[in-house]
Amino acid sequence: MGKRNKVTTRDIAEELGISQSTVSMILSGRPGVSFTPETVKKVKETAAAMGYSKPMAAEKIKERALEHTIIILCPMITNGYYSMMIHSITEYARNYGYTVLTASTDRDAANEDIYLELLNQTRLAGLVSLYPLNRIQKLDALSKIVPVISVGDKPPSCRFDSVELDSKKPGCMIGEYLISLGHTRITYISTPIRSKEISRINRLEGVKNSFRNYGIPEDQLEVRYPRQSLFDQYSRENAEYQNGYDQTIRALEEGTNSTAFIGNNDMVAFGIMAALSDRGYRIPKDYSVCGFDNISLSAMPQISLTTIDHAAMQKGKEAVNMIYRKNQQKKQGSERSYVVRLEYEPQLIVRKSTGKFKE
Repeated sequence: MGKRNKVTTRDIAEELGISQSTVSMILSGRPGVSFTPETVKKVKETAAAMGYSKPMAAEKIKERALEHTIIILCPMITNGYYSMMIHSITEYARNYGYTVLTASTDRDAANEDIYLELLNQTRLAGLVSLYPLNRIQKLDALSKIVPVISVGDKPPSCRFDSVELDSKKPGCMIGEYLISLGHTRITYISTPIRSKEISRINRLEGVKNSFRNYGIPEDQLEVRYPRQSLFDQYSRENAEYQNGYDQTIRALEEGTNSTAFIGNNDMVAFGIMAALSDRGYRIPKDYSVCGFDNISLSAMPQISLTTIDHAAMQKGKEAVNMIYRKNQQKKQGSERSYVVRLEYEPQLIVRKSTGKFKE
């Protein structure tokens, strides 16, 4: 008999010199049939000795198809920040034998529903959400079944683990840095700011806090962002960049008094820089520009954007660690329920896009 990768009932039947149907009926425990105790014992002992394992039903195979897989929910993959996070999670997950699948939702509640309904029927290694979902209640329910990790500004109502960033801190850091350079009139350009966009709200609030801390009138902070319907008209792959570009052009055409611009992320800041350059302005001599996220392009010498680093790669690694620890505790039968909250401190990265205000 040739050696097989997986022992079958035929192998056991040939080893014992009995029919395959006899072996199958005994090992499957089929009701309504009977064999001598000696035959039953001999079949079971031989099956165990040969390393036989009972095939799983198709439904069971489907249920367990992703049990070593981490699912990432992100709003888009064209933003460099999310790409860095996905790369970090994917690379580190291999250390634990996990595979990674990524689902892009476009921040759309209907898309979230589709994915969460699908995942609720499947056994997973874990799920990582890279933004505050609309369907927090459904994510809370899923967290009772599989490890769920939130990365970024954590929604106040969620009851699962998180690797957090308080976006008010980097907002305040950027604001205070520009004020220290003498910029007291600043234009803040953002993608649409709505109640569910926690990080966008917090970043802007942090910049406002910096004005309050220095006693600067808040009306010297000009805030510009489009309606959601207008933003949705941009192509997905360059919406943030184009928004930064268009909002800057409008600010210049309306005669802004600002001496510095802040983009709510690096992609928006790239659009700001392009608009200023196209209109013949020099950075930072005429205008200083800052962003958030410290994506890899920000460090390119042709861009050299001052920005905030908030440990994207480390957060991805820690999210995987949390999932692994939760799964190990479950295997060991631990029933203790607790929520882990880990926060990384942001870091200001000063580059050539900012300089002192000159009258």
